[in-house]
Amino acid sequence: MGQGDSIPLSVVIPSYRGSRRFLELVDKVVNDDYSEKEVIVVVDEPLPEVLQELKKYDGTVRVIVRNGRHGKVSALNQAYRMARGEIILFLDDDVVPSQERFLEGIVKAMEGYDIGDVRKVITGTSFLARMVYYDYVGFNYGNYLIAKRIGRCIAFNGAAVAFKREGLDKVGGFIKAVSEDLETGLRSYVVGLRFTYIKDPAVLNDPPSSWREWFGQRVRWSIGAALWVKNNWRLFLRIVKENPSLAALVVLLLFPSLASMVAALLAHAELFDKLLWLLFLSLSSYHPAFALITLAMSYRFLYTLLKALVVSLISFVIFSAYFYKAAKATGMRFNILEFAAYFFLYSPLWLTMLLAGFIRVLVFKKTDVKGWVVKG
Repeated sequence: MGQGDSIPLSVVIPSYRGSRRFLELVDKVVNDDYSEKEVIVVVDEPLPEVLQELKKYDGTVRVIVRNGRHGKVSALNQAYRMARGEIILFLDDDVVPSQERFLEGIVKAMEGYDIGDVRKVITGTSFLARMVYYDYVGFNYGNYLIAKRIGRCIAFNGAAVAFKREGLDKVGGFIKAVSEDLETGLRSYVVGLRFTYIKDPAVLNDPPSSWREWFGQRVRWSIGAALWVKNNWRLFLRIVKENPSLAALVVLLLFPSLASMVAALLAHAELFDKLLWLLFLSLSSYHPAFALITLAMSYRFLYTLLKALVVSLISFVIFSAYFYKAAKATGMRFNILEFAAYFFLYSPLWLTMLLAGFIRVLVFKKTDVKGWVVKG
């Protein structure tokens, strides 16, 4: 693409205080050789050293400094209203471009589309980073399939997403919500925006730095997802009815341990059966018939346990094949040992937290998220 026919592009980077990647991201975007670009940075309560570094970009970056924490949605919408580009690329402050000529690649990928979910690749070698990596294999492949089969967005990962200006105008900007990316993505489905999954170029995405940070993030995600489903359940039923096999596949890609967890729950004997087994066990010393009954019930319990184990192993084999295919389709890696840890340990933990979030919202009506601000 030559400089003479460049499409005006606005790059928006919201940040709270300024993360480790923030200044690196700003520098890479500023020095990208795409000619028709503007860079807008919105920072709540910036650290003094961050503010000092941003002064280097006077004249090349529009810096909006806000006292107090107003939240990500507010930052996105404020920048969106200021942006002059035909395409607006929103980047979180914990991502960086994966390659040169990144902005040109985004503009090319958006030809013929209104919204594009950019591929995210988790960095790092820690156990947590390697587990989160497979989360993103599922996220990426889910939107790859949705874009390919439906061509409209149901949800996107807000760490890196591009909109045509006119498309975002139709949506009305970012929806005020705990998970603004889920709500805004679904709103784009309602208004009929053309959706694409952008495999290349991609962004490198930092994982949470600790399990404590991961826990806080997943609490927010689970509450946001519960509110998303609560607010839009009629639309979800319609989408599922229109695309049942795709909906089931995407859910299982996001939570591969779901089948195993359901099987394990169904495999447990009822409390009455266990009490009856204890009674027959107690009576076995009085008559051999009771001993035979107790033995038969013991085998039944063992059978249900083995059945759950078999279901888990079969599920692991099936999902290993699916995730291998997903990784290949989205240009990501796959390691069977890492995936085993993800499938049997990490995914059930994340699924448990998600279900707890739904109970928190739907049963206890608790929708607040500690440390997270939601303003329009």
